[in-house]
Amino acid sequence: MKNYLFVISTIVILSIIPLSFSESGSYDLDIDERTFNLSYSFDGDLISMDVDKELPSLLIGTVNVDESTFELSFPSELISAENDEFIILLDGSETDYSITHTEDMTELSFVIPIATEEIEIIGTSVIPEFPFGVLAIMGIVSAMAVMFSRTKLVHFR
Repeated sequence: MKNYLFVISTIVILSIIPLSFSESGSYDLDIDERTFNLSYSFDGDLISMDVDKELPSLLIGTVNVDESTFELSFPSELISAENDEFIILLDGSETDYSITHTEDMTELSFVIPIATEEIEIIGTSVIPEFPFGVLAIMGIVSAMAVMFSRTKLVHFR
C-alpha cells in the first residue's frame, strides 16, 4: 500500500511541475529618443528586438526555442496595420495569429515552431516620425525666397 501512495504522490508532484519553462519579461526598445516597453512570453530566449522603418516591421531575434505560443504586447503607436492585418513571418514563413486590443496596447499571439531564430511582424506603419528634414528644407527655401525678393526689389527701384 505504501508503494502505491509513493507512486501516486510522485505522479501528482511531477504533473504540477511544468515540463517546459517559458521565458516571459519585458524589453525596452529605444527608438528616436523614445522608449517603448514590449512584454513577451514564449519558450526560448530573446536576443533582441528592433524596428525596420523602411519596411514598417518589428524584428525579433530568438534562440533555444521550443515549440510554444509566442505572446507579445506592445504600444499601438509602435507598429500598426490597417484592419489589424499584420503579416507575421517565422524564419521567412508566414503564420496565423490572433490579436486583441486593450486601451492603447496591441497583443499578438501565435505558435512558433522549434528552433525559430527570427520573427518579423510587418504592419502598414511604424512609429510616426515628424519629418524634420522636410521642415528644414522648407525653412531654407523660404528664407532664400525672402532674401531674393528683397534684393530684387532694391535693384528695380
